[in-house]
Amino acid sequence: MKLPNGYGSIIKLKGARRAPWAVRISYLEEQPDGTVKRKRKYLAYFAEQKSAISYLAEYNNGSAVREHQRFVDSPTFSELYEKWKKYRHGLKSNPTASTWKNYGIAFGMFAPLHHRKVVSLRPQDLQDCLNAQSSKSKTTIGSMRALIRGMWEYAVMNEYTENDITQHLSFEFTASGIPIHTRFSDAEIAALWGALGTVNNVDIVLIYIYTGCRPSELLDILSRDVHLEERYMVGGEKTEAGRNRIIPIHEAIIPLVKFRLDDNRKYLITNKYGNHYTRAVYQNSNWNTLMHRMNLSHSPHDCRYTFAALADNAGMNTICKKLIMGHALPNASGTAFKTGGSSDVTMDVYTEKTLADLIREVNRLPVSF
Repeated sequence: MKLPNGYGSIIKLKGARRAPWAVRISYLEEQPDGTVKRKRKYLAYFAEQKSAISYLAEYNNGSAVREHQRFVDSPTFSELYEKWKKYRHGLKSNPTASTWKNYGIAFGMFAPLHHRKVVSLRPQDLQDCLNAQSSKSKTTIGSMRALIRGMWEYAVMNEYTENDITQHLSFEFTASGIPIHTRFSDAEIAALWGALGTVNNVDIVLIYIYTGCRPSELLDILSRDVHLEERYMVGGEKTEAGRNRIIPIHEAIIPLVKFRLDDNRKYLITNKYGNHYTRAVYQNSNWNTLMHRMNLSHSPHDCRYTFAALADNAGMNTICKKLIMGHALPNASGTAFKTGGSSDVTMDVYTEKTLADLIREVNRLPVSF
């Protein structure tokens, strides 16, 4: 009699054996390269065929063979993250919104593992992701550590996996005071301008460099907040001085911004399908691909560092530089202020500088090296 698919099988082994009848199952296991390989496992051996049949029937009567179902039922890294988030939100000791934001960033740093089944992951898979971020701060690595420790504790508790593979990982970071960002050199900026129109997505890097935006700030700028004729964008985050600030558009990148601007798309910077980028997805796909092709070694935040360096070298007005970058400035009373007001920005006179001042100062940044 032919048994149902996925039920298992009874095999009579060759040779003179005391228990020639074997119960065998097959299961799927994901390989390190992401492919899936079918494997077989022998569960028990019997002297008589009917005993083997009874044994297999018991395994399939209301409770599937654990090894047989293990891969199919196991969540992927992304699915486990969502399950863990729901679980943590249900506890009284739910982390703060700021902590959840850090967890989201940390989750993005494990992007190469998002599609992998949890049971197929090995300690080295997690370690490779941690090593790739070792230039980050103690806080960032701490968030990655807390994330995977929490996820695997939850996974073991719910029997998605048997072992906590996070216990012996190394969590290396770059100590505060040690520079973790380096500016693009003049030669590298010249190479970016030279690759414009030849290498995909070089324009985004140049927009980053000449606006001084933080990585997430540029990705979150809405199309409706880009005013090409008036030469400014509205965006920003992180601090009170940085939020909803005026970002002047350097004359050299006007064509680049215009190329990206599409009124039918919500955001200025999108992927080829018009979808919004998160910082992690952008860095792990678009950015890293471009850096590899251009033979460069930089992070997105290096663009902001480069803006500041170019501004200093060009003699940009210090107040304008701080306003453009979204840094708080003390006024005569010693309190912080920022540009703009509640009225129409093009009609508004800024606390210290006008829009024309900001445009004039940003145009000091050189485009020829």
